Amino acid sequence: MWRLLSRYGEIKYRYLLPFYRALGLLPSQRMPLGTLGLSRTLRSAQALSTLLTRSSNSDQLKAVTERLKEKKGAVIFLPSVGWEIVNTQRTNHLAREFANQGYVAIFDSSNSYDDVSGFKEVEPNVFLFRGSDKVLSEIANPILWAFTYNFDRTDAYVSSARTVYDWIDDLDVFQFDRAFLDRTHERGLKEAHLVASVARRLHDRVTAARPDALYLPNGVEYDHFAGQSIKLPDDSDIDPSWMSGKPLAGYYGAMAEWFDYDLLNAVAALRPDWNFLLIGPMHDNSLRERGRSMLKRSNVRWIGPRDYQELPGYLQLFDVATVPFVINDITLATSPLKLFEYFAGGKPVISTPMPECEAFAEVHIARNAEEFSLALDRAKTEGEDLQFRERLRSLGRENAWKARVQLVLEHLQNLQDETR
Repeated sequence: MWRLLSRYGEIKYRYLLPFYRALGLLPSQRMPLGTLGLSRTLRSAQALSTLLTRSSNSDQLKAVTERLKEKKGAVIFLPSVGWEIVNTQRTNHLAREFANQGYVAIFDSSNSYDDVSGFKEVEPNVFLFRGSDKVLSEIANPILWAFTYNFDRTDAYVSSARTVYDWIDDLDVFQFDRAFLDRTHERGLKEAHLVASVARRLHDRVTAARPDALYLPNGVEYDHFAGQSIKLPDDSDIDPSWMSGKPLAGYYGAMAEWFDYDLLNAVAALRPDWNFLLIGPMHDNSLRERGRSMLKRSNVRWIGPRDYQELPGYLQLFDVATVPFVINDITLATSPLKLFEYFAGGKPVISTPMPECEAFAEVHIARNAEEFSLALDRAKTEGEDLQFRERLRSLGRENAWKARVQLVLEHLQNLQDETR
């Protein structure tokens, strides 16, 4: 059943939702109940799944509990994005890294279309789970990883659980009722054992309420992007004749309302001697609405999403990597995950003036098309310098997910020691 639903979910998010948005068929109101407010399809299927798998859930829980005896503990990621998604997200990386560091990571897929019912081990010591919160609440002394829109799910767990409230975006990003988000945000600040903020702008706002809050930007799976055996893609969507003879400025990530289509359109007009390759899913209808002129240019090509496992190969095609985001309250509080992946791949970066990018002197900051155009040549020259590329890779190593998880564990241990 869930295998069928997971295929439907993939089709829905990749193809149907952009079509619905284009026709104005999606409801504009925000969802009021966070991740508890499942769609009717998921809600009905989950109820049926619970009836069919109640006994197997118990057996699977025993197996997970036995695994925990060999490990340092459990980290439960409360429902957020799915595991099998096009754009690998912060939670996916954190779950993998906790598993690498000796924990059992349990990724609650209850509000996604992941192909799982009960428990399913998808990577060593990484389990997906779909079922009742009551099942997971039987796991002793877990670390709970919560966001604003799912902090209310912590109510299902006993007081011995240690909670991390991870503030990852300006609240306006989340498609949930604002009053609900305000309540859960305040709860997170008051109740969580550890509060983490993904960006300096958010961190500055949170320290008044939680002076002990931790600045925890995104990171990178360093070896994945800096390895020695990365294969260049053989992609029929990239015409070799289009690639040859011109330097390439690249971007991968969501094509969404925060992408500055007008800026890239103007840069492409100024620099016909450069090609611009865009990789990523159409997150909303902004590409159709605001990106049409940009896509008409012969030196701009959008090829849609590519699998995370293949991204390092595409990154190696870039002469320069870019983060061309609109500057607004949302992006000012954003930690671009791709920034550290670009670093690990040894690629010079051009970005619009977001604080998380401006913090690195190695990043070229462009405030308009003219500055972006000039930065292309400077960045390309730097990218030909072996020492500069190694400096970028060093930044990638320093900002690996391994370091992020170690920092969280150190803070949790210090808090535990203080309460003894």
